[in-house]
Amino acid sequence: MRKYFLLSAVALLAATSANATTDYAEVTARATIEVAGTFSCTDLDFGTLVFKQGNEAFNYGVDGYFGTGTYTHKDLISASNISFNCELPLGIYNAAITDITLKNENSDELTLNLLLGMANSFWYEPFLEIPANIQPGTYTGTFTITLTY
Repeated sequence: MRKYFLLSAVALLAATSANATTDYAEVTARATIEVAGTFSCTDLDFGTLVFKQGNEAFNYGVDGYFGTGTYTHKDLISASNISFNCELPLGIYNAAITDITLKNENSDELTLNLLLGMANSFWYEPFLEIPANIQPGTYTGTFTITLTY
């Protein structure tokens, strides 16, 4: 019985490969390349922020266009002015940049969110997501602004 089973299996495999078909497809590959121009920006500097020990989480940043006004919170003792400027090409566009991680010397993190654009003049709205019990240090990170217009 075993002999007949092996012969049947071999016959089935031989029949299957004898009836195989081969299909093919021709594919076109394409890549569109654009070369981006450059523009310059100053560093986005929130200055020195002083918080109460054991602070609650909150957002700190610019409230309104053109970098005017700032958010306040009961756990914020003092803050410097926020400075940031870009020499953008003329045009009307918006560019949202979100979830930029800033780290200090001990790898503690906070998140920077930035909305910027231009409609006759440059405007920006940056804010930091300050975590509860923020740790001291200089928090830094880098990001790329990409404009399409």
